Amino acid sequence: MVKQSSIIIVDDDESFLNMLKERFVLEGYRCETATSAESALELIGKTFFDIMLTDISFPGMKGFELTEQARKLRPEMMVIIMTGFIDEFSYDGAIEAGASDFIKKPFTFKELKVRIEHAGMQEKQRVMAITDELTGLCNRRGFFTLAEQQLNLAKRQKKGICMLYADVDNLKGINDTLGHQKGDLALIDTSNLLKATFRESDIIARIGGDEFVVIPVGPERDNVEIITARFQRNLKDHNAKRSRSYKLSMSFGVAYFDPENPCSIDELLAQGDKMMYDQKRLKRKDSRILN
Repeated sequence: MVKQSSIIIVDDDESFLNMLKERFVLEGYRCETATSAESALELIGKTFFDIMLTDISFPGMKGFELTEQARKLRPEMMVIIMTGFIDEFSYDGAIEAGASDFIKKPFTFKELKVRIEHAGMQEKQRVMAITDELTGLCNRRGFFTLAEQQLNLAKRQKKGICMLYADVDNLKGINDTLGHQKGDLALIDTSNLLKATFRESDIIARIGGDEFVVIPVGPERDNVEIITARFQRNLKDHNAKRSRSYKLSMSFGVAYFDPENPCSIDELLAQGDKMMYDQKRLKRKDSRILN
């Protein structure tokens, strides 16, 4: 069965909204409309949409800000911005906000469909380029792309960001004694645990063989202790319920991005890596003492 595509259209012109909705429904789309950014975000928070088509200018929150907020809620959603003010329009600003493309008003429905299809093909290629094939998480390139956006946003909003740097303990031992298939399974289990622990809007990536990073971007982004405790509970439950021939274990490091004293992504990773290895050394020391 072919999945029905879904779209939300945001514009303060109700007659324009109704006209577009009618055309999209006839084309087989599930379609919702909103006359304000606030009502659009409420809908997006409750319902998944493949595409958001939004005007750039309406009362209250503007199109770029809406795009930015919507992409936080639904990172996988494609966004196309409509504008009648092409001379004042910033394509770079649209892309930085998270838009896939833009279209100038007035336009024909055929032109809009072509834009959507083109943006969809580009989005598929982009997703493939930034996705880790084994786990389905972001790869290193994808992490740098998304993290750069979050750091720029943090600097503008003057809000700090925490980053978790995680490493699978003894993955080499699992590979050497049980084989690489079991090692791959350990990595897949780890990625599933991370996805179950964190929000869909959070950035979760595998950046190396056994190295994972997470940047929480939702309301809990500063409450790292609660988040890591939740992950450890999920990890404990996983080990208790799954009949694996190994016990899954991870070490964590936490790095902090201070907008008043900004650093690069590489510096943030180095900070998290150091904290993670400090925890790993403590684990080894405790293990030797117990033995």
